Amino acid sequence: MLKRTLTFILSLLISTSALCACGESSPSSSSGTESSASSVEESSSEPEKLPETDEEWQAAMLDTSLVSYGNTTLIKDKIAKAQAGEKITLGYLGGSITEGYKVKKDECYASLSYNIFKDMFGTGDNVQYCNAGLSGTPSKLGVLRMERDLLVSKPDIVFLEYAVNDGSDFTYQEAYESIVRTLLEQDIAVILLFSVTKDDYSAQDYMKEIGAYYDLPMISYCDALRFLFKNDRLTWKEFSNDESHPNAEGHKLVASMIEHYFKTVTEQPDSGEYKLPDEPNTLLLSYGAKMYEGDALEADELGGWYQGETDVASFTNGWTHRAGESEPIKFTLKGRNVFIIYKEVGSGNYATVEAVYKTDSGTEDSKLVKGVAKGGWGNPQVAQIANSETEQTYEITVSPIAGDEDKAFQILGWAVT
Repeated sequence: MLKRTLTFILSLLISTSALCACGESSPSSSSGTESSASSVEESSSEPEKLPETDEEWQAAMLDTSLVSYGNTTLIKDKIAKAQAGEKITLGYLGGSITEGYKVKKDECYASLSYNIFKDMFGTGDNVQYCNAGLSGTPSKLGVLRMERDLLVSKPDIVFLEYAVNDGSDFTYQEAYESIVRTLLEQDIAVILLFSVTKDDYSAQDYMKEIGAYYDLPMISYCDALRFLFKNDRLTWKEFSNDESHPNAEGHKLVASMIEHYFKTVTEQPDSGEYKLPDEPNTLLLSYGAKMYEGDALEADELGGWYQGETDVASFTNGWTHRAGESEPIKFTLKGRNVFIIYKEVGSGNYATVEAVYKTDSGTEDSKLVKGVAKGGWGNPQVAQIANSETEQTYEITVSPIAGDEDKAFQILGWAVT
C-alpha cells in the first residue's frame, strides 16, 4: 500500500465537502460519566476493516481522532451564542505545541481552529481568541498561571493540551484535573486535546479517564497519528521537524481534527443540562491556587536579593539572587499549600536554594530547590514547598545552600491555595 504524504492527506481534507466520520466505530454523545467511559473505550479502537479509498482513509483518521463528544449541551450552547452574534472567546491552555513553537503565529493549531470556529459560527468580529500556551510548562504550572494568562480573557470555550508536557505521577494528574474543574465551575466548555512525541510518549491515558469522569469532548491526535503510522500512511518526519512539535502541515492536520469535531457535534443529540460531579475524581492540592509575582507580593526582607529583572517568558517581575550574597529573602504567605515558581536551567552557574518555613501553628520544615536539572533550558518550573489540611500563615526564607552563594537563582513567583 502506497504511503501518502501529509500534504496529500491535507489536500483530501480540503477537497472533501463533508468531513463526517464513517469508520466502523464512532464516538457517541452522552449525558453521564458511565456512557462517556464507554465511548472512550470504543473510539480508541481501530476500524475492524481497514479503509480502501483515500476518502475512507481520511474519514477513518478523523474518526480515530475523536475520542468522545462528551456532554454536547455545553459546546452547542456556546455555538448558538456565536451564531446569535454574542461575543464568544476561544481560549487555549497548554505548552509549546499550543503556543506554536517553531511555526508562525497564525500557523499553529490554536489560531487555525479559532479561525475555523469563527468562519463556521461567527457573525463578524464577535468571536475572540486567547492563546495561553507557554513553552516548557506542564499542567502543574498551568493551574497556577491560568487566572493571569487565560481567565482574564473570560473564555467561553477552552482547549486543554498537556499530554506531552505532563508526567504520569499524582502531582500532574491532580493539577490537570484542577484546571478542568476550575474551568467547568465557571461555565466554560472544556475540550481536551491529546498530543504525542516522536518516541510515542503521551499522558493521555489518565487524561482520558479524567475527561470521561467529567463527560468532556476529547480529541486525540495521538490516536490518529498512531493509526496512520501503523498503517504506513504517514511518517513522523512529515508531521514534525523535531521530537514533539508539529510543523506547519502538522498543525493543519491537528486543526482538521478539531474542525471535524465542530462540524459533527452540531449533529449530535442534546445531552441535557450539564451536571458537574459533586466531588473531584482525586485529591486536588493545587485547586484554587492564587499566583503572586512582584507586583502583588512584597518581600518582608530582600536580604541578598533584589526584585525584578527575571527573564523567563512572561515571568519578568520576580526576585533575583545577587551573586556572592548569602542573606535570605523572606516572605509571609497565607494558605494551605505553598508553591514556588523558579527558573530552571540544564547546566551552568546556577544555585540550589533551601526554602525554610515555619507556621503560626509551630510547624517547621525545609525543601531544597535545584536550579539545575536535566532537561532544563531556562524554562519556568514549579515545586511544592509546604502543605497543610488547614490554612496556615507561613514565614518562608530562601537562600543558596553553602557553596552556592556565588551562583544565580531566580524566584519567578509564589502560589498558594
